[in-house]
Amino acid sequence: MPTGDPKTVAPERRLVGDLLGRLSLDLDAVGVLLGRDGANQPVLLRLFRPEPLAVAFVGDWWTAQVLLFRCLGQGARVAVEAVDAVNPAAAGTIATMAHWLALDRAAGGTGDRVWRSAYPGGDEPAGPTRPLLRLRDVGVHGPERRPPTRAWETQLTLLPRLTPAGVPVLAGADVVLAQRLTRPEAALVGSALGLAGELWAPLSAMRPEMVAALGGGSARYLWLTPTRHERQLFG
Repeated sequence: MPTGDPKTVAPERRLVGDLLGRLSLDLDAVGVLLGRDGANQPVLLRLFRPEPLAVAFVGDWWTAQVLLFRCLGQGARVAVEAVDAVNPAAAGTIATMAHWLALDRAAGGTGDRVWRSAYPGGDEPAGPTRPLLRLRDVGVHGPERRPPTRAWETQLTLLPRLTPAGVPVLAGADVVLAQRLTRPEAALVGSALGLAGELWAPLSAMRPEMVAALGGGSARYLWLTPTRHERQLFG
């Protein structure tokens, strides 16, 4: 991923023609707010389901915080597996364990909303009103452990940048969320997901605070549109 201001890493370019409106991903009428479309309509993604789900995210710390905060707003509990490195960039991770655990306080928790993972055991069962998000920030290669197998449990694997080592993470994901990528990174996404060029090419031309949702042979490009509260918390 490009370096610099994590909120404004995308170039000031627009997607070509009406491509933004023509790309689609089957999203739900209920779920976690992912962003808004070109008509400023909210777009929700059902990240928690009766069946286990694997999600991959390629992006930066600021956007990861916003997405996680929105999951917490849906009642999710978050079990974190992270490399507790002094320098996350050198370790190929997005943040330290301490950074992730600090989001528990932002969500009004007392250590019961976001905690250090005890995977594969030790967690109470997930359910529709208290789904479980297993957040894994372990490097550009992704986790070695198997994806979730329990109902109402979602694995979110975070990648600060995309390299060939991370392609298996994308290929094994039900949904891929991504910020602006370099052209070579975008091509890796297209190859991993078997997408046509017109679907993955805009990944290298997204505007600031945009996110793409890709999966099932299709894609959707959206604006995150953070709320006033999210900006107060995360800048």
